[in-house]
Amino acid sequence: MSSSMHDSVAEVMANRFGMDRDIVVAEATFDDLGLDSLSQIELATALTKQLGVELDDDEMAELSTVGEIVALLESKGATAR
Repeated sequence: MSSSMHDSVAEVMANRFGMDRDIVVAEATFDDLGLDSLSQIELATALTKQLGVELDDDEMAELSTVGEIVALLESKGATAR
């Protein structure tokens, strides 16, 4: 998957958690990326600040892959930056 929204999510994750953007693929789970529940909350906050779309803790708890994050953001009308 290579969309501008995916690229934005990968950039936020790489910057916030110091990970290589190349590992932030659509199929990657939070576990694959070494992110625990606290990290998921931090990610939601960082994505909200970067993309201007609110992601709450309950929504994040329902997600398990990077692709699901991208799909949720796109469904909320987020614009890649």
